[in-house]
Amino acid sequence: MSVSALVLIFFIPIGLLIAGSIYLFDPGPIFYRQERVGQGGKKFRLWKFRTMKVHQPSGSGHITYGTQDPRITPLGYYLRMLKLDEVPQLINVIKGEMSLVGPRPEVEKYVSMYNTQQKKILDLRPGCTDITVLYGHFHDAALLENHKEDAESFYINVLMPKKIEHNLFYLANQSLWLDLKILVGTVLLMLRIRENKPMTAGLSVIGGLVVPFSN
Repeated sequence: MSVSALVLIFFIPIGLLIAGSIYLFDPGPIFYRQERVGQGGKKFRLWKFRTMKVHQPSGSGHITYGTQDPRITPLGYYLRMLKLDEVPQLINVIKGEMSLVGPRPEVEKYVSMYNTQQKKILDLRPGCTDITVLYGHFHDAALLENHKEDAESFYINVLMPKKIEHNLFYLANQSLWLDLKILVGTVLLMLRIRENKPMTAGLSVIGGLVVPFSN
């Protein structure tokens, strides 16, 4: 049995509790499925626990911003903070659409903006977590909160290029050791042992270690 299948089985009791709580706070679908672009540009449906209200205002975009986004349910804030809304993506891993570690998959709208160099990250299978956790970044929404008036523009022009830069770094330096460090870093952030920081630094390899550096 694969590691992802074992983890999914472990999370079944917690998942049932989360599912019941989601319905109790905001009756409606338990899961949220969204089309994303995976390895080789192949599209697939990403699984998540639903964290947003069933009834959304017209014109709502893909970008959410921090704790003040009115579209997120009260329970959804905590699920997102602890990344528990991502647990159903183990289904995607078991299906072979994702891996535990790899670039976070984007929607087609943003992938269509990639240049030739940036599209190289599509050579990788998308992951449940990625290299940005190594220096503390965990939540785009936290970074977008101060730019909520034009959150999508800030994401496209600032955050997305930085994420791609680091995923290209991962593509060039991927190894089992690096994957293990990313998984450990993810757990530390989930447990709030490490601080969530803005994505303002780059990454480099010194003596076999991944370290941040200022651009």
